[in-house]
Amino acid sequence: ARLRAAGEAAVARHLAQQVGRRHRVLTESPVMGRTEHFAEVQFDAPQPEGQIVEATITGFRGQNLFV
Repeated sequence: ARLRAAGEAAVARHLAQQVGRRHRVLTESPVMGRTEHFAEVQFDAPQPEGQIVEATITGFRGQNLFV
């Protein structure tokens, strides 16, 4: 349980550091994609599927980044 909690805290720190940064995101669906480091990104507006788009991360919740 301690190891799992430490891992979750490390992921949360990593995601928090992404807020305000621009990332290249590969879109897997119109509303979801992944950064070059495989972090999941949720889009606030539909994006072209299967494309790489530039996006500024505005926040995160759980293990998802938001644009």
